[in-house]
Amino acid sequence: MEIYKRYTLAKEVTARSGKNCFLARNVKRLIGQFDRFFTESVKERLEEVTQSANRSDLPPRSSTIMSYSRGKLRFGEDENLFVLLRARRMLQRHDADLAAFDCTQDAPDELVTAVVPARNEESTVGDVVRECKKYARYVIVVEGGSTDKTVQAATEAGAEVIRDPGLGKGAALRLAVEYVNTPIVVFVDADGSHDPIDIPVLVAPIKAGMADHVTGSRLLGGSDELHGGGDEFLRLAGSAFITYLINRRFHSRLSDSQNGFRAIRTDVFRELHLRSRHTTIEMEMIMATLLARYRMAEVPTHERPRAAGYSKISLHRPSIWASYGWRLLEGLCRRRKIQGVAASPVRANA
Repeated sequence: MEIYKRYTLAKEVTARSGKNCFLARNVKRLIGQFDRFFTESVKERLEEVTQSANRSDLPPRSSTIMSYSRGKLRFGEDENLFVLLRARRMLQRHDADLAAFDCTQDAPDELVTAVVPARNEESTVGDVVRECKKYARYVIVVEGGSTDKTVQAATEAGAEVIRDPGLGKGAALRLAVEYVNTPIVVFVDADGSHDPIDIPVLVAPIKAGMADHVTGSRLLGGSDELHGGGDEFLRLAGSAFITYLINRRFHSRLSDSQNGFRAIRTDVFRELHLRSRHTTIEMEMIMATLLARYRMAEVPTHERPRAAGYSKISLHRPSIWASYGWRLLEGLCRRRKIQGVAASPVRANA
């Protein structure tokens, strides 16, 4: 079987550089799944994927190759063909040697804590926690008044659970960071839209001393939730407008200011003195970082569709628009003060 030959070959490659980190990690996950689930049915499925890779009449992206089910959450599902074709090109170009794909070398990062805000996410939070524990040493789920079994699912998955009064996502994140003891904290949504495999990509610029706050960009990495309908259009247009204003105000060059998937130095987060109670904390965090002259960066991350449940943000509520408008205006008008004297903004390092 050709795919099995590729699998055995991948066990022999050694990494030449840190390039193609996203693809290498996806291939390693594919190999890890191969190790655990190499049954006859999986063999047949991999044979189908391999045969499809050699055909010129591949179905469009909107077909079954890249479809997502709303059943049990499984990160990386339906990415096989996408990953295999690019891995083959990497090997052909000698962009990577073989153990870059060795799934036995991964271990949770001792410097990282993943914080997962959750409310009524019992069907997905357990899978999100288990996936986060592969890349972060500690996982904290901050639960905001759930009426389902979110707490039970998170606890059984191995997370530390903190109860929040349910004041909003922003208040939950601020509360959770009080319990963080690692130098880096990563924020991950509990609905399955953020793939924890990107955690090492987010923390890499911080660990390299190149940034203090790194946000995942859906404009660079793609999103399955920003296109196709009226609400999606409003979200995309609103996000683009807000990001444009932030870039003009702080002389930065960000592409996405609204994604909740991000990493930040724990001490920096605490020094920002954030006040948002709701999802506006994402753009407030960026504006406060730039205002305080900390180094801001972004990396590509892909946003999957919500695996279950419902969004806690309704664009049909005027209070949502008022909340975003007020927090944006407040952040844009703030001035950095040094010993009581306002200071003009400087260009951020991205």
